[in-house]
Amino acid sequence: MKHHFGIYCIIVVIILASTATAKEFRVAIKTDGFQRLTHTSAVISSEDGPIFLVDYNSDFQSSLPVTLTPCGEGILVDNGQEKLLMGERLWIYPQHLGRLTIESITRGDAWAFHPAYRGFLEVQLAENHELLIINTVTVEQYLYGVVPSEMSVSWPLEALKAQAVASRTYVVRAILDAQTTGRPYDLDDSVYAQVYNNRKEDPRAKQAVDATAGMVMLDQDGQLIHAYFHSTSWGLTAASHEVWGGSSRTSFPGNPISYLMSRSVLSTDLAIDWSDEAQALSFFKDWSVTGFEQQSPWFRWRIRLTREKLEKIINAHLAERYQAQPEFVLTRIASGEFVPQPIPPAGIGQLLDIRVIKRGSGGNIMILEIEGTTGTYQISKELNIRYLLRPTNQFTGGDDVIIERIDGQIRNYAVLPSASFACEIIREDGVITEVVIYGGGNGHGVGMSQWGAKGMAEAGYTCEEILKAFYSDVRFVDVYTHFNWPK
Repeated sequence: MKHHFGIYCIIVVIILASTATAKEFRVAIKTDGFQRLTHTSAVISSEDGPIFLVDYNSDFQSSLPVTLTPCGEGILVDNGQEKLLMGERLWIYPQHLGRLTIESITRGDAWAFHPAYRGFLEVQLAENHELLIINTVTVEQYLYGVVPSEMSVSWPLEALKAQAVASRTYVVRAILDAQTTGRPYDLDDSVYAQVYNNRKEDPRAKQAVDATAGMVMLDQDGQLIHAYFHSTSWGLTAASHEVWGGSSRTSFPGNPISYLMSRSVLSTDLAIDWSDEAQALSFFKDWSVTGFEQQSPWFRWRIRLTREKLEKIINAHLAERYQAQPEFVLTRIASGEFVPQPIPPAGIGQLLDIRVIKRGSGGNIMILEIEGTTGTYQISKELNIRYLLRPTNQFTGGDDVIIERIDGQIRNYAVLPSASFACEIIREDGVITEVVIYGGGNGHGVGMSQWGAKGMAEAGYTCEEILKAFYSDVRFVDVYTHFNWPK
């Protein structure tokens, strides 16, 4: 252990002072699988040379991986040769402009690796006596880890550039919004914000970020837009207020957002009357519909379920959804009115019918009605609907649930791919025997479809044309000039 306390404290002061600019911000790093915010321990190293750990009173230098363990009095630092009990908050930075690897985290799913972070790390004791790890990084450096995690780097450069601009807009707005939260970080690294460092940095993704450096989108009032995006639409995107709008039953849907209305991603002028369920079913059953997303395996999908299997899935989640959002899981009472009311222990009982009560302007289901022998229930909001009908064997007694897609079959998907579907109900002697769910898309459906961006780029659309196709009436500005941030 080498002590250079004066030098490194000066460096840390400079680093901490630099975080006062909004160009740099703070990302909370979650555990494996993005499951938890705090860590029981952490192992940190760097391939670029020694790492330096500093708190307010001491410092620690190591060329070996360092294990950090929370203790009642601080954080124990151990590199296998030396130990030091440091304070409740410490900062870790690499030599020169290197990167710090968190060896105690695995990212990448099937492409497992230990993620490396630009900038520097802050580790602090959390209230649960575990470790909170925060990466302080610039916007552009952050995007080097976001773009390959959110979009395949093999896709056309214009699509990657569109992703970079959408992600930059999203994170800058998140940074500004986070200033009022009181959290010690601006956002985390999971799907609840944007997935960060779940794939290694890649030259093509970096090229897309660098080619659009600073570019963000503003609405017609000069405000940063909510640059939402999703994997695949079903041929149309969804209007945000018809997906998430409203905080209570009486205010759903909420207020429209001009740049997040439903947009067609089809390559034909196909018109669908979404109030006619026969037309909706015909649309979702048609796997030959032409659009920019036809190459996506999620453009069309179907799930065939016996009544008994579907009953088990619904009954496993209906009460849970009511507990989570009672104003959006309603029961019909004797007067015919639908009100929040606890779900019976038997759930829906035997399934008698499934009906779509309301669809959005893009075809997404806003209100789904389920009739059973115990009562009639209405479920609103896309995530409630997708969680209610989760197509996995976890709730069916071990029987696999198969999703047929354009590219074949997958089994036991964690959540219904989207809330854009129609049901074909098969009955014998008036009793449901089977329900076939015909659907399209993957994700919430709001904003830019990533597979749509890919198809448009392959058709010759530029980054700006792709973005304007999904976010109407936006204009592009340089974030550093617009907000007077240092570059």
